[in-house]
Amino acid sequence: MHNTLLFIGIALAYAILKVYLEKRLAPLDADGDERRLADLAFANRCSVYELYISAGSIWNFSRGKIDTDFRQYLRQGEIPPYVKDYVHRHLQENDRTYQRLIFSGGRPPYL
Repeated sequence: MHNTLLFIGIALAYAILKVYLEKRLAPLDADGDERRLADLAFANRCSVYELYISAGSIWNFSRGKIDTDFRQYLRQGEIPPYVKDYVHRHLQENDRTYQRLIFSGGRPPYL
């Protein structure tokens, strides 16, 4: 009987500690430009490359410059200012569905 109560107590303590730590660490997940770019691509049902093309066409950039910037994004993760501006102008709050459907770090969507 004592072993059963001990294991129930350990399981309960584990569950409480797990939820507490997940909620405490959840604000550390930054909602950066890369996440916003992925969210906008997901909401528009297009690729990130197509967003680069759309952003570059507003500024009348050549396809070569857009391709170079996109390759640099793939290699180093650097998003050029014209793409950041495009994402900030076109992303709506309700477009952020990517994080809710596919969440990273094993965190459930209720956090």
